[in-house]
Amino acid sequence: MYDEFLSQKITKNKMIGNTIIRIPSADSTNNYANGQLQANALPEGTVFLAYEQTAGRGQLKNFWESESGKNLTFSIVVFPDFLDIRRQFMLSKVVTLGIYYALSKYVDRLRIKWPNDIYAGNQKLGGILIENSIMYSSIKSSVIGIGINVNQTDFKSNAPNPVSLKNLTNQQFDGEVVLSEILSGIDRYYSLLRDGAEEQIDREFISVLYRLNEKHWFRSEQEEFEGEIIGVNEIGQLLIKKQNGEILDFHFKEVEFLQKD
Repeated sequence: MYDEFLSQKITKNKMIGNTIIRIPSADSTNNYANGQLQANALPEGTVFLAYEQTAGRGQLKNFWESESGKNLTFSIVVFPDFLDIRRQFMLSKVVTLGIYYALSKYVDRLRIKWPNDIYAGNQKLGGILIENSIMYSSIKSSVIGIGINVNQTDFKSNAPNPVSLKNLTNQQFDGEVVLSEILSGIDRYYSLLRDGAEEQIDREFISVLYRLNEKHWFRSEQEEFEGEIIGVNEIGQLLIKKQNGEILDFHFKEVEFLQKD
């Protein structure tokens, strides 16, 4: 089983995933990829895939739980020097859209939960962590960490709502097939971004946004309020319209969803 997981599969992508480096274990694939990026000249789109990740990281030092051999934990190295710093959230859109369209063939009610999680209903199926290296006014390099719950069925951490493809479908998945589909999806949207199709990417991202145009309760530093998510602005802030018509914008961790309904 381990050898099958590590077997090389040939892709036909333009860039993402044409070089896949498989490692038995890593504390974090982002840590490993960053180390390799500093030491070597890597082809753009290089993927570092770990069979086991012992200390996976999420946003703001959150822990990402992953049972050995059951899930996909990998990082992608790209060099989006064509992208202005103010538009760096486009990378999050590209990656989450690629994952969304790869997995939506398997799972109903799939959505992208701002800023960078993949949700099935109200449960978290996967997430990403992007670490950028900035030079002048552009992004020199980006390491994109991705965790997808595939065949794990028992989650022991205190994360409130994890779920896997197997939980949702009662089927066992071939991790290599799912990986190939995800990389192809990300490759497609990254190519669109390189070609300047930002308006198309924006439209598609908003169309699959979790809780879009639905009344919901939120908590900010100032208050609890009812409102509707209406989109995401140019710099990646979530836009919420309150019941009185006022539109608020929030950076990551400045607002949270409340479970009142």
